[in-house]
Amino acid sequence: MSKSAAKNQTAAAPVPREPLVTIDSSVTRRIRQHARAHLKTEVCGVLIGESTDEAIEITASIEALNAAQAGTHVTFTQDAWEEIYKVKDEHYPDARIVGWYHSHPGFGIFLSEHDLFIQENFFSSPGQVAWVYDPHSDDEGCFGWVAGKVARLTTVATLYQTEDPVEHSSNDHGDTPPTNDEAEDAAASPARSSPQQPLPAWLRWSQTALTHLIVLLAGFALAYFLFPRLLAVIPDPMSGRVMVVDYQELRAYFKGTGPAPKAIDEVSIPLPGSTSPATSPSAAPPAASPAVPAAPPSAQPATPANPQPAAAQPANPASTQSGGKK
Repeated sequence: MSKSAAKNQTAAAPVPREPLVTIDSSVTRRIRQHARAHLKTEVCGVLIGESTDEAIEITASIEALNAAQAGTHVTFTQDAWEEIYKVKDEHYPDARIVGWYHSHPGFGIFLSEHDLFIQENFFSSPGQVAWVYDPHSDDEGCFGWVAGKVARLTTVATLYQTEDPVEHSSNDHGDTPPTNDEAEDAAASPARSSPQQPLPAWLRWSQTALTHLIVLLAGFALAYFLFPRLLAVIPDPMSGRVMVVDYQELRAYFKGTGPAPKAIDEVSIPLPGSTSPATSPSAAPPAASPAVPAAPPSAQPATPANPQPAAAQPANPASTQSGGKK
């Protein structure tokens, strides 16, 4: 065979055609929200719509809430399929299952051996695809049947409710300018929101100083209204005590317009070089002598100033009278 004939035969070989996939923007938004709610484990669900061998239209999705989730793989369980068919029969009775989706949290867009097993055994129809989304990098891709093999599709059309379908490459899907729906979704998603910037140091110090100043002013105002009398604390140099006196009296005393202030309260704090109040003789109060009640004047015995012996007194007053007569 000549080179020209071989070249013509190669050129005549049919080029595998990819199915035309159209997905509604609300479906991609729900897939992202489902995956962002589980950033450490894979999640999955099924895609609902209409399909043929050449065109696939994805209009809705159903989450597999009872799937067996793990960090690197996910599996459709029997309970998950029962719940999926229950929701489908209730909300999408006339639609078909046109594929499935799952997340790859943090390890890129591809189909692992486990993913290929699910695609080949549960979604083996040419009109069924696999959608993969990474919530960490916000990348996504679509895989479908091309010439009997599973391959990544190069073109996917996203249908927005208020705009015409927009075709884009699945390899650079994240570079497409977001629409209003995607912008709102990105603003509401905690995974894509930018972290809050810390406040400058001077602003933090200013807030702290202002807070303390407000607390001090509030304390002074409260004390002024509740305790309008101003007190002063002064040490007594003689006894080493700390006295609490009236501030106005102390001020008048220093100005020479008033007497020495009287202590309102005392707290014993010995000063350096002074005698402790407990051991100081001057600080100890004088012992009180027992009080002896004074007797009334009538109860006191009448004793002469110079008592005489009994022999010097006359024995008989009558003899004294008779002697006088002589």
